[in-house]
Amino acid sequence: YRYISVYERVTGQKFEFSRSVLPTPQRMMANLQRCGLARGCCAVLMADSDSDMPHLEKIQSTLNKWGVPSHVRICSAHDQPTKLTATLQYYNQSIQPLVIVACARGTDALSGAASCHSLFPVVSCPADGWNESCLKNPSGCSNAVILRPENVSKFVCQAFSHVNPMYREMLLASFQEKVHKLNAADKYH
Repeated sequence: YRYISVYERVTGQKFEFSRSVLPTPQRMMANLQRCGLARGCCAVLMADSDSDMPHLEKIQSTLNKWGVPSHVRICSAHDQPTKLTATLQYYNQSIQPLVIVACARGTDALSGAASCHSLFPVVSCPADGWNESCLKNPSGCSNAVILRPENVSKFVCQAFSHVNPMYREMLLASFQEKVHKLNAADKYH
């Protein structure tokens, strides 16, 4: 109770415990969001190699258009399996929702391994385009596959639309804009 005493002496106010029914991690995130210090979500962009950076930068650029924060991590499932597992265990402790975007060329072990160890959804967006290996992961691997960086970003935004109303509003506006453009292009509308 030492810190409560310090709080009361510094502020001159009596300390009141929170009456919130939310668990502490969710309450912390809600407070950070309310103060504008956190968005309440994050995309983790993972690649097997730094040679995939141009692809990651495309995805990150389209995520920025939606206002989705992101982290870029380089971690090879083949060459650094221990680091990959440790990295995913670190992110599994996050109090905010995450989506893992796995970008790998050739034999994509990254998306399968990530989906086996992550508490959060994993989306494979191969850096070399169509890549069958991310579709043939073994049983228990639950990664989704989206080939276009801009579609991955929209998917991530949709995944977060239930935790941040800003993303919901942006998506609804993008749907309306698309319909408006289609109607404008239809000369018989």
